[in-house]
Amino acid sequence: MKSDYSRVVLIHFRLYFCPFMTIVLTLDCVIGEFNRRGCSLSTSISPDSYSRDGDITFGGILQIFVYASGEKNQDFSEAPNALTCFVPSLQYLRHLIAFIYAIEEINNSAEILPNITLGFQVYDACTSEVIALLSTFSILSERPEPVLNFICQKRLKTVAFIGHMSSSASLTIAGITQLYRFPQVSYGALDPLFNDRIRFPAMYRTVPNEYSQFTAIIQLLTHFEWTWVGIITSDDDSNLQASEELSKQMRQNGICVPFLEIIPTVVGSDMEDILRVTRVIKTTSARVIILYCSTSGFMSLLLNLKHFTRITWISSVTLNIATDYPVDRFLLAFSGFNGSLAISVPSQELPGFQGFFSEATLGKMPGNTFIEDYWFYNSGCPNVSIDNRGNQCQTEKYFKDILMLENKYRITYTTYMAVYALAQALHEMHSSTSLLTHLPEVSSGKIRMKLNHYLKNMHSRTSSGTPFHFDENGNIPGMFDIINWNIYPNGTITRTQVGSFLISRVPQLLMDDSNITWNPHFNQTPFSRCTIPCSFGFRIAHQTGKAPCCFDCIPCSDGEIANVTNMEYCWSCPEDRWSNINKDKCIQKTIDFLSYGDILGVTSSCIAFIFVVITAAVLFVFVKFRRSPIVRANDRNLSFILLVSIMLSFLCSFLFIGYPVELTCMLRQAAFGFIFTVAVSAVLGKTVTVIIAFNATKPNSTFRKWIGTRVSISLVLLFSFGELFICIIWLICSPPFVDTDTKTVVGTMIIQCNEGSFTAFYVVISYIGLLALFSFILAFLVRKLPDRFNDAQYITFSMLVFCSVWISFIPIYLSSKGKYVVAVEIFTILSSTGGLLLCIFAPKCYIILVKPELNSRKHLLKPKL
Repeated sequence: MKSDYSRVVLIHFRLYFCPFMTIVLTLDCVIGEFNRRGCSLSTSISPDSYSRDGDITFGGILQIFVYASGEKNQDFSEAPNALTCFVPSLQYLRHLIAFIYAIEEINNSAEILPNITLGFQVYDACTSEVIALLSTFSILSERPEPVLNFICQKRLKTVAFIGHMSSSASLTIAGITQLYRFPQVSYGALDPLFNDRIRFPAMYRTVPNEYSQFTAIIQLLTHFEWTWVGIITSDDDSNLQASEELSKQMRQNGICVPFLEIIPTVVGSDMEDILRVTRVIKTTSARVIILYCSTSGFMSLLLNLKHFTRITWISSVTLNIATDYPVDRFLLAFSGFNGSLAISVPSQELPGFQGFFSEATLGKMPGNTFIEDYWFYNSGCPNVSIDNRGNQCQTEKYFKDILMLENKYRITYTTYMAVYALAQALHEMHSSTSLLTHLPEVSSGKIRMKLNHYLKNMHSRTSSGTPFHFDENGNIPGMFDIINWNIYPNGTITRTQVGSFLISRVPQLLMDDSNITWNPHFNQTPFSRCTIPCSFGFRIAHQTGKAPCCFDCIPCSDGEIANVTNMEYCWSCPEDRWSNINKDKCIQKTIDFLSYGDILGVTSSCIAFIFVVITAAVLFVFVKFRRSPIVRANDRNLSFILLVSIMLSFLCSFLFIGYPVELTCMLRQAAFGFIFTVAVSAVLGKTVTVIIAFNATKPNSTFRKWIGTRVSISLVLLFSFGELFICIIWLICSPPFVDTDTKTVVGTMIIQCNEGSFTAFYVVISYIGLLALFSFILAFLVRKLPDRFNDAQYITFSMLVFCSVWISFIPIYLSSKGKYVVAVEIFTILSSTGGLLLCIFAPKCYIILVKPELNSRKHLLKPKL
């Protein structure tokens, strides 16, 4: 005793400039002569408390009253009004009774802390951080009026603190408890700030931390596709910071926050702020609002909203007990909360607690000021049994409040577990050390330092058998329940669990939408978006200067689809597919090629067949009359070659009709080019024959030696092999192949032959064109020769037709699309080949068949008049 006294004197002598005053104060405190003027914290605030002595005590700072009244003095020009807690809540009172129930269970148990009695000091801080701070000092100094930095008892019995339910009050308490390494267990604080183990080395919580709740809220909003959601928060640091962090995470997940409004925590202050927030709520287009505020602020807000039912509220964990408040007085205000959702800690069973609670609140716990305050506030009874007039106290209101309480325990259970966590840690310490064996000789400091170690490593189970322990940040692993509140005109409240959120490596929200009863204002799931979602076939286009959730809906372009609502970009269909009319599905493109079932295909094939038949007939006629003068006049062998090549040219048209395959693609251009070259070469040979024959009749002509030679045949072979060489090089180096064209015609996939090398293709065509031009020039030069000796005029006209057709072919070919490209080429082949057939052979056939008298040597040699 003497050494303790000397240590206290020495410490204070070093700390203060007035040693004498320090010694006097210390002596006064030690001998119990408390100098109110010198030691006490001067304040008019007197928080209610309830305590029981024990070998070891837990300090409890809870919320039992709903409101804290008082006016803030922003400019600090005068002393602020005293804060007062008022309106006791039976739900909050149940938290206190659970605290006491856990203490009594432990004290009556032979398995936990045998021969050690736990005591407690419980203060009500309602929603005030100021009262929470004052209560902390009162517990530390173990006096109703606290003495700062002094313990006016011989031995401090308090080894740990429990509380508060709100993060802001818990933070205020932790500012003191963590300096002295007092373990503190909050039963409702979710602020992630407490994860800082350097700043809060002895802070623990029996609820999951805030980040888990953020994830639960975001997944809930995503589940119902709510992307236009407001936030209401209170002006305490914890709720304000949490709301800002939630708003940030919501935006990261594509959910827009049109407003984040702040309401005052203290009732009666800043009514202008409440009215301003009320106006925002009534004018907003958002139909879902998240409540991240204190209970008192929420109640003030609801009282000003009254009949406003166009909002679906989502309340956070610390607010999910607000509607347990006696509703008959605030039924008008609470009607707007009907059909809303609440994030809640999971419910648990507490065997035997309901009976204990009823007995305690009906008078079996005398001296409990909080129970007395509840009865006095609700029934005018100074105590449980009789009123001011000595009559039996009416319990109708009490039983009505009891019926409104949820039979499942949530925050009540977290309070109960906070006590049990400390007791379990103390028990493990008691089992491992002898520190608690001689309590009067052991200082509180040693116990609380050891207790912090055992709390970190404590493993226990809940009453339902669920494992319970604190992680490295002092949090408990767990889950959330999603509760649907329904409030009926007769005052009945139903709380239906409609979902749960599992905290694991991959957080998962499980919802039962069929169990949800929305506010009667909504006949279905509420719609809360800035704009109507873009349906299938449309993409979103963000509106300049507005939130990302506000957008216009733009139809997808052709060939693109949107088969999900609110798509940022439309998806392009594969090459062989195209968007349907609604732009929500890729369908097979129409396959297009010149088929025999097509009108163009049928027409072209019929014309080609007719020309083949005509050519065969002409050939038959020439073979039959091969000895006639008119057939022999211009080298009948060339005529036969020309007719066969013309017939084959007509047959080449069939290679262009039908579904393209590798063989037809490789053959059709090369075959036509070579065969048509043979035909033009034969025409050129006939022209040369006419020139030789005419000039050979002149005296001393050098052309006589060429008569009877194979000059014309040699020319055909020479020019034909030139084309053949070009075609072979083409087929070896870059052969044509089957290709698809998906871009030329919208919604159509054209099956076509890719020429492989367009240069080679145009070289082949150009080669034929040069031969035709050369033939045309020669025929034009000898056109004035006697008619009966030559075909020069017919050749000239046929080459003129040929050149006209192929010159017209080039621009038409280049401007055509799809199967019309093939049709143009077939038409060109048929026209040019038909021109050769008709212009050269029609007059001869006419003479052979119609005017046989002209088909004689006498007629051919008859001079022209």
